[in-house]
Amino acid sequence: MRKLILGCLLFSASSISSALSLDVQREIFTETLDLQEKKEWQKANQNIEKITDYPLAYIAEYNYLKANINEVNDQTVLNFIDSNKGKVVTDDLQRTYLFSLSRQKNWSQFLTAFPRMPNNKTLKCHYLQASIATGKSQQAWSDAQKYWLSSTSLPNACDDVFVFYQNDKQLTKQDVWQRFQLAYVKNKQGLMRFLIARMDKKTAAVATELYELQQNPKNVLDSQLFSSRKADSFGFLVPTIQRLAKIDIDLAMKAYTKFDKKVPFTAAENKRIKTQFASVIVQRNKSKYFSWLDKELGALGNVSLIEQRIRYAIKREDWNNIKFWISQLPKTERNSSAWKYWQARVLEQAGEADKAKVLYQQVAKNRNFHGFMASQKLGVNFSLNEQIIKEEIDGLSALKGDLAVIKEMLFHNLNKQAKGQWYRILSKQSVAKQQQLGLYAFNNNWPYLSVLASISSKSWNALGIRFPNAKKELFVGAAKQYNIEETYIYAITRRESSFDQHAKSPVGASGYMQLMPKTAEETAKKIGLTSYKDISQLDQGEINVQLGAGYFNELLERYSGNRVLATAAYNAGPHRVDRWVSAGKKKGNKGIEIDSWVDTIPFYETRAYVQNVLAYNVIYQHVLGKPLTFLKNEELLGEY
Repeated sequence: MRKLILGCLLFSASSISSALSLDVQREIFTETLDLQEKKEWQKANQNIEKITDYPLAYIAEYNYLKANINEVNDQTVLNFIDSNKGKVVTDDLQRTYLFSLSRQKNWSQFLTAFPRMPNNKTLKCHYLQASIATGKSQQAWSDAQKYWLSSTSLPNACDDVFVFYQNDKQLTKQDVWQRFQLAYVKNKQGLMRFLIARMDKKTAAVATELYELQQNPKNVLDSQLFSSRKADSFGFLVPTIQRLAKIDIDLAMKAYTKFDKKVPFTAAENKRIKTQFASVIVQRNKSKYFSWLDKELGALGNVSLIEQRIRYAIKREDWNNIKFWISQLPKTERNSSAWKYWQARVLEQAGEADKAKVLYQQVAKNRNFHGFMASQKLGVNFSLNEQIIKEEIDGLSALKGDLAVIKEMLFHNLNKQAKGQWYRILSKQSVAKQQQLGLYAFNNNWPYLSVLASISSKSWNALGIRFPNAKKELFVGAAKQYNIEETYIYAITRRESSFDQHAKSPVGASGYMQLMPKTAEETAKKIGLTSYKDISQLDQGEINVQLGAGYFNELLERYSGNRVLATAAYNAGPHRVDRWVSAGKKKGNKGIEIDSWVDTIPFYETRAYVQNVLAYNVIYQHVLGKPLTFLKNEELLGEY
């Protein structure tokens, strides 16, 4: 039974709060957080009563409720959730509350608090448990079945749920088999074993053969599992051949030919198999199959594969195939700035300078890598196409309270919560209001929030809010220290983190300039930054930018000042870039031109990264009032 801790959860309106200055309320709030950290809840709650009008008072209440979720009564939690809808902490408290109810097996209250399927994976299982326990299993079966058909393992909390539905004859053999097929395609071997254990003896025997084939798809040529379309196992043939293609394209081709003669594939199956073959051939440069590829590629209608085929031709300066395969792209892609640029290059190579110039002029109207390349070729001014966002008087008056919350969050360094709340605010506004919020953030030196507003509103031309010149003393100082263009440091940071000082990437990169721990440690030693001791310091702006600028300077020295190569190395690592540059030259070939090299960088992420940073540098030159230059002569004329 939940109970209210007496004297702790008053949180009633107080006239004292409105009489206190903002500075005093901030001090009390800070003291409250310290008390909560020490678990001195009674003193902390007495403080909360003093600042009920303070914009962040609800966060202190949330901290208390979350820490004491097993003791406070249900209605207190529900009242807080109801009174603070739309706030990030409210969602977190609701999750905490539901997990608490699950641990206590208070299923009736669980459904009262959340009467629909939650988003959290484990809470989905608890919702189904609650539905079964309260006699609502039939109503919940539709949700349960959709959740069951997952290609990944489900939380342990779902085990009893699906045992119930299987015993109740609602989870059928077909449901188990369908999920086994999903796991097979996704190569989830643990899940496959789990599902085999749920099958009857006959079905499990077939599934076991498939499991073994999935581990060694080369055996497909001798398999008897696919002798007839009527066999349940036939649906596994296409993914088996697709998987084999990644391991051995020669054997996969043989398997395809054998089975197509025996049990002809449908048009859809043919497309799936041939698309996989084409992907392997073009990505791994399987030149012996390029005649097959060129015969099949057009019919597949796969834009990505055609673009990869064009890049293969660019790498080899195969102008006829560049021209032909661009012509096979859909009109929208064909008219993009990138492929229109390469159409111009083809014309230029064929000696049709006037026609090439017309296309270059069209491409030069774009504010991107290819637009700036075309402008530099033509010797014309770069097109920036800037949209100026003008401040509207009282345009944000209705959001005064929301903005006060953001301001106080940032004052107290509650950055994660500020980011989450900013997303919530933006999501409810019109494009015009989002632009005004971006301008407000820019004017208040909230650069990351300014960028988020430009993205949310799709204001790609609003350079003033999309490319903030944040913390000049920090970025400009680091640039001067290493004699790097300050605009280039801004460009890298804008591409890396959009000026989110506390950004974390899925692979562990941190801070403004997204440094990996090992890179940061090595760079700190090289530049003599003795104040760097621990990866937690990568969230500190000054240290992060010093290390980032120092590392980029090291890359510039490695590549003799070539920013293109240094930028690619900053993203993908210098050892990869070394291989990309030297690959052709090792075979005795001359290098390729810069536009060819950039457009054929093997990794899509790195290719886009280099193009964006180079373009962002020009934009920051405009923002900071510098002369506009794109590529240096030695970069433009070098061989790659």
